[in-house]
Amino acid sequence: MKLTTEQVDGLNVALNEAAWLGIDVDVASMRATVLFDVLALPAEGPASDETNIALLLDGVSRVAASLRNGWWDDADATVEVLSLPGLDTAVRDFGGNSIYGWEFIDPPEESWAGWRERLSLDANLSEDPAPHVLDLFQEGGGGPRHLDLRVWFRELRVRRGAGEEVPVQEFIDGGVRWWDGLYAGDPRTTGKGIIPG
Repeated sequence: MKLTTEQVDGLNVALNEAAWLGIDVDVASMRATVLFDVLALPAEGPASDETNIALLLDGVSRVAASLRNGWWDDADATVEVLSLPGLDTAVRDFGGNSIYGWEFIDPPEESWAGWRERLSLDANLSEDPAPHVLDLFQEGGGGPRHLDLRVWFRELRVRRGAGEEVPVQEFIDGGVRWWDGLYAGDPRTTGKGIIPG
């Protein structure tokens, strides 16, 4: 499905502090499958143990990444070369660190100004630019290393770890409930190492 402004805002909430677990890019189908362990709460009852989801990005037109041997702000960090088949391995090498920052879907264009000239990978799958962007990063992974990723896509769907597809709004609602619950003191949000600021 194509995304509204409200859905973009909701997805940014639902993805905050999710652990980024992996990615697969299928060039033939122009699809990227991005794996996460997310923070979510049901409307009622205990929190689910099944918190793995996949974002299915269809109509992918471009994938760009920058893997650097240094921290995010190290202008002298060497840039490693990546291939699309090697991208998932690079992500998994970071061990599933959390993403944060509240701006993952359609962030401001300047958000990648610091790394767009230092690319490890730049794969164009279509000459027709897609309207949406997914922007992610990982850092650390056993040393001063940093990975930035940007995927341009047309449509987004959500699939649970067990394989069934769920409505995007249902996914958003679960994430919003978690963050609202955190700030309201909902005991179902404890044990995640996150405290309200």
